[in-house]
Amino acid sequence: MRKTMAVVIRTVDFKDNDRMLTFLTKDYGLMSAKVRGAKKQTSKLFSASSLFCCAEYTFYEKNGFFGVRAGDIKYTFGHVLDDYDGYAAACFIADAVEKVAQEDYHAPKLFALVINALWALDKGAAMPKATACYFVQRLLMLEGVYPELEHCLVCGSGENLAKMSVEHGGVVCSSCEGGKRIEKSVIEALVDMRDVLPSDIGKVAISQSTQIKLLRLLVDYLEYVLGKPLKTSKYILATK
Repeated sequence: MRKTMAVVIRTVDFKDNDRMLTFLTKDYGLMSAKVRGAKKQTSKLFSASSLFCCAEYTFYEKNGFFGVRAGDIKYTFGHVLDDYDGYAAACFIADAVEKVAQEDYHAPKLFALVINALWALDKGAAMPKATACYFVQRLLMLEGVYPELEHCLVCGSGENLAKMSVEHGGVVCSSCEGGKRIEKSVIEALVDMRDVLPSDIGKVAISQSTQIKLLRLLVDYLEYVLGKPLKTSKYILATK
């Protein structure tokens, strides 16, 4: 038996009324569990089996597989589902988390980051793309692969840092080979976010023109680190 705070990051329907859920848990990392009868509106786990629901779940184990016995709902982040941009950002966050998180791994900081990002999207505390930018840079920080922003990774210079290289892992000056040219405002926005705590995502203020440029950069960086593409990145990077 396991009891822990968790958030649903993926749902898959099977049979007539059952559902397989993927959770990010506070105490056990990534977990998958079956919920029997989850799609029945009369089920006590109907709401607790919805995407992005955050609850204190009780899991049981049988024949090497987990099931959900109970879910004490704390927050459903329901408004995220009603906004296309917010939903795209939330799905991108869930996609990234599923690629990064590990099973049976205590990751309270990652759990807190996800919950605070979903809260910002649900409450409209920060724009969806700005929230996604913050999430990715903080995820890179937690994983220990945050880009170098102060000095050129080729020559060590702190001047004319006009390019970013995912291969080198940070900025490159205009005199050195490698990297793609980026605007100064993109680097400044990335630097400004470093000291913002997850609970203060609402303080992230990035102009709309900079948001998409920074997000493209961060998504490229994250996908390079992961060694695989994120299926949801095309939706979060879409512009209207």
